[in-house]
Amino acid sequence: MPNRSITVFDPVADMERFGSLFDAFFPTRANASRFAPEGTGMPIDIFEKEGSIVVRASVPGVRPENVEVSIEGRVLSIRGQLSFEEEHKDAKVYRREITSGTFARSVRLPEDVDVERVEATFENGFVTVTIPKTVESKPAAIKVPVKPATAQPSNN
Repeated sequence: MPNRSITVFDPVADMERFGSLFDAFFPTRANASRFAPEGTGMPIDIFEKEGSIVVRASVPGVRPENVEVSIEGRVLSIRGQLSFEEEHKDAKVYRREITSGTFARSVRLPEDVDVERVEATFENGFVTVTIPKTVESKPAAIKVPVKPATAQPSNN
């Protein structure tokens, strides 16, 4: 007699079984470290606008006084710290993806920037660093007059 069994649909067991597959395609901050290159905890945009290099970093939940921007040589570094008071000491926590701690991100700047005129602003959870490009010195156009050649005396 053939073995006949009834398959019971259990969505919780299926989610647990396929959870790691789901995490691979939709990483959360808690499991993203397995998939993201080291040192990329802070997303940044880098673009050129109006003669300046602009680096914009996303730092949600961070206070402006907890962000440090520095340039050493040709390397721009953005560092900071996210900290918050434990809100639910008596609560049962089911998931914690918002972590506290320090973060840092460094990028190499191009040669043609003026690091003496760098500016940094903080607004709505973004640090924006603007570094003007150096003005390229163009050689001045020089008009050279053309004179008729003078006749050289001949040595005969």
